[in-house]
Amino acid sequence: MDNGQTPGGNAPDPFFITGPALISFSGGRTSAYMLWRILQAHGGTLADDVHVTFANTGKEREETLRFVHECATRWNVVVHWLEFVQRTGQHWERFKAVGYNSADRIGTPFAKLISTKKMLPNPVMRFCTDELKIKVMRDFMRDRDYDRWTNVIGLRHDEPTRVARSLGRNVLGKERWRTACPLDAAKITNRDVRAFWAAQDFDLQLLPFEGNCDACFLKARPKLFEVERTAPGTLQWWADQEAAKGSTFRSEYGYAEVIDAVRRQPDMFAGGLFDDDPEMDAECGTWCGEAA
Repeated sequence: MDNGQTPGGNAPDPFFITGPALISFSGGRTSAYMLWRILQAHGGTLADDVHVTFANTGKEREETLRFVHECATRWNVVVHWLEFVQRTGQHWERFKAVGYNSADRIGTPFAKLISTKKMLPNPVMRFCTDELKIKVMRDFMRDRDYDRWTNVIGLRHDEPTRVARSLGRNVLGKERWRTACPLDAAKITNRDVRAFWAAQDFDLQLLPFEGNCDACFLKARPKLFEVERTAPGTLQWWADQEAAKGSTFRSEYGYAEVIDAVRRQPDMFAGGLFDDDPEMDAECGTWCGEAA
């Protein structure tokens, strides 16, 4: 399919990406599947102006970091690992390139952003995604002298609201990129992604409720409870950030409250309550913020 056509030759292959382009690899199963399909469409080798990036916040699960590294190694594709440094200055000063071994694992980029903003992100103001992922990837492309490019993101056909919101921004023309959603164009659903990984000899070693961000504030309280119950201490960084700012990521409760509840009633949500929850397959960093 090196001509960008489907085997029948009737329509362009949505996974054949013409550069300049950025492929956003969130570290989840869906975007990894998208990357694999793109590689297949290109005969296993991407053009020099098509770049794969993974933006690390410092709060990604270790399993996510290993999965990103394994995908890159097994598929022989370069994945640029990026981290937030600062919000101001020239674009090349606002991020840094790291790797699997040097990637932050203690939340330093995230904590630095919170300190700079002097506030915590929340479900209404998700500036963590915008600053730590979207703008970092934008600055990576600008550092390579691209003024305009295609931003390829892993939104599936069974995520119509997110797809419509992302593609709708193309009409507005506010960003330096145009968004492409090849999984949606190919009508790929969560069932297809799960079937693919069930047939592979490696996979992302995360339980359904865990997600790439270890204790994201978008998780409902019972899910955070289960995260802390199965991996004690995971919520402490989040509780420490709340204590330092004298506020909470969510208005309804704080992370210290969840930690205390787990200690008092550790079996409250045990038993695979979230095993079939499709929400937990959503991947952070796959929507388009105002980051022109």
